[in-house]
Amino acid sequence: MTDPHDRTTVTEECAVCGATVPFGASVHVLVNPPDEETFDRYVCRSCYEAELEPLAE
Repeated sequence: MTDPHDRTTVTEECAVCGATVPFGASVHVLVNPPDEETFDRYVCRSCYEAELEPLAE
């Protein structure tokens, strides 16, 4: 039986590219703009580094 708390076997779908990645290799992104719907998703590390991390620099 798969342990639901095992970060190596639980997966998430990347909200940017659609790849399925292990939970431990994903990045949780939460953006809460004042006048729009909250963006609460997981993205793979490569999409985070290429698309989202530069926005925070």
